[in-house]
Amino acid sequence: MKLGFVLLIAVMAFGQERDRDFSGAWNLDQKASNIQTRFDLPVEKLSINQDAYSMTVSAGGATIVYPIGATPKKSQANGLTFNVATKWEGSALLANVIVGGAAEYTLSERWSKSRDGGVLTIERTIEGHGVNEAESTLVYRNSEISDYPAPQPLVPTERLRPRVNTVPPPTADYVLAPGTRILLRLTNSVNTKHSRAGDQIYLQTAAPIFQNGRLIVPQGSYVTGTITESKESGRIKGKAALNFRFDTLTLPNGVTRDFRSRAGSLDARGNLDQTEGRITADGTKGKDAGTVAKTAGAGAGIGTIAGAAAGHVGAGLGIGSAAGAVAGLAGVLGSRGQEVVIPPGTTMEMVLDREVRFTSDELNRIR
Repeated sequence: MKLGFVLLIAVMAFGQERDRDFSGAWNLDQKASNIQTRFDLPVEKLSINQDAYSMTVSAGGATIVYPIGATPKKSQANGLTFNVATKWEGSALLANVIVGGAAEYTLSERWSKSRDGGVLTIERTIEGHGVNEAESTLVYRNSEISDYPAPQPLVPTERLRPRVNTVPPPTADYVLAPGTRILLRLTNSVNTKHSRAGDQIYLQTAAPIFQNGRLIVPQGSYVTGTITESKESGRIKGKAALNFRFDTLTLPNGVTRDFRSRAGSLDARGNLDQTEGRITADGTKGKDAGTVAKTAGAGAGIGTIAGAAAGHVGAGLGIGSAAGAVAGLAGVLGSRGQEVVIPPGTTMEMVLDREVRFTSDELNRIR
């Protein structure tokens, strides 16, 4: 009995490791894919080499390294920088890719493979500053398995075909419409000095959501998000900037919904762009001018005293003022501007950008 149990565990572990290995040569299946944007067109062929520590993806002359069970990894290709972080969700690999360079955007990917090893599916969401969010599903076929048809070449006129849901959504009795605002409270601190793009943020709903007298989202439900931009302030110019998105909503009974939403309001210092959800720090021009003026005034007083003692009051005043101004300017240039700081307990509004649907059965399990 014990031997059989051990063998069963070994077989399950082997099967999981096999499902988690995406190595091989893959060809894009254009007809099975759902490509929604011209900004991030997929390549027709992928070559993947994977070991216990990383997955190396070669595509279109570029090579990107996906770390596995390690810290984020940076790669450079075609003039762009790719900062990749991953984690496993069962046999699926979740990847967050921060792309920098001539274009700046974020890719959220979910890699999964069919049980027979013949199909690789990459579900991808792209978003970023100046880039409209779009979702795509890329389907690749293993070129070494002859049972699958050869891939069809990319046809430009079909690249932006309407999205088709092959699986109908479950019957929903309650729908939170796009534009719905949900009040949240931050549980961890976020700031531009220590937070980095790709870091997670954690929040809870601060007020319940009802619809037609029915509790839909209880107070204390969990929300997770991802920082997509974190820019420190400069010493001379350049305000600190922070941007993040909301990714998932989990009810107390474990029912979870994935989405992409932005902040609509924020109870913290800083300037929020409600269109993009980008937060910039307050400027310091007035403060800097005051610093220079104060040190110039102090220098003038000292110069006047010294000039009077030497019999040259006017000269001492001018020299003291100049010296004080130089000292004040040096202090301003040597210090950074204000950072964006959002402490725990800060309240903010999440604005839904798409429908969030729940069935009566899911809501009946709320306690």
